[in-house]
Amino acid sequence: MIFFILIILISLFILIILIKSSKPIRKSNSKSLYPFGFRLFYTDQKISNKKDNIMYSKILFSEKYNIQGKPDFIFKRGKTFFPIELKSGYIKNSPMPHEGDLLQLVAYFLIIEDLYKVKVKKGKLIYADYSFIIKNTKSLRKKLLRTLKDMRLMLKTGEGLPNCSFINCKHCMYKIVCQYYNNH
Repeated sequence: MIFFILIILISLFILIILIKSSKPIRKSNSKSLYPFGFRLFYTDQKISNKKDNIMYSKILFSEKYNIQGKPDFIFKRGKTFFPIELKSGYIKNSPMPHEGDLLQLVAYFLIIEDLYKVKVKKGKLIYADYSFIIKNTKSLRKKLLRTLKDMRLMLKTGEGLPNCSFINCKHCMYKIVCQYYNNH
């Protein structure tokens, strides 16, 4: 009987660890740049001592999604890619990264997948005070694709409705001159 209870407790402990580690976005104090066991594959940083096996500052373009970008870093191990984006701002007590930064990283997931035909599992956003490990989930991909669709429609028609609120606008550098923000 004691053996049976012990097995149940161990199973519950393992289940709790698995559930905790499966969060799609995880905040951390660690601002470590190099993921263990990965090598630098790409960087947009200015480096004077360039190496032959690293791609530098090239604009990465996805024909499939018609998006482009220059991640700060992409690390690689085998066929696994791990993009990292550095942000100079602070996240402070917020449990989540800024939405624009999050979608930027998800865009890099899609660009890398289109270019190298391998699904990116996760990446990292590093702020001045915290970092976030971001898993490449279906819901984040859908959110990005919906946002891209909305942005393209706004560009095409010249019409769009801003989503102004304290939460959405508090980090925006244009809120002091924004006609929509100031009217709400």
